[in-house]
Amino acid sequence: MRAFAAVLLLASCVGPAASDADLCLDVITRLCHAPVCDETLSRLSVDAGVCEETLLARTGCGAAEFAFSSPSRDRVLECRTPMALESSSRFAKPTCEAVTEVLTCLDVVAFLKGGSR
Repeated sequence: MRAFAAVLLLASCVGPAASDADLCLDVITRLCHAPVCDETLSRLSVDAGVCEETLLARTGCGAAEFAFSSPSRDRVLECRTPMALESSSRFAKPTCEAVTEVLTCLDVVAFLKGGSR
């Protein structure tokens, strides 16, 4: 069933690819959607009230010219999949189970903690 959902999600993606800045913002918005999951707070060392602002400042992806290097764009897309399978909208609150699955990607966690760009 999960493979079918992934194929359906990919088939619904038409048009030009989102910029790296938009993709990064999508991930951060989903992770910081209130109420923020405990896993986001503890793994990323953020406060719920300033989660999005903190992660945007750490990563630099608020800038239009932002581009992924480490982790790669493909890796971020791969790791974001559990949240994207739940909804195509970045404004939909993901389940905490999906957030926890995303946060098993240690390179993405390091990036969100400001460790690499």
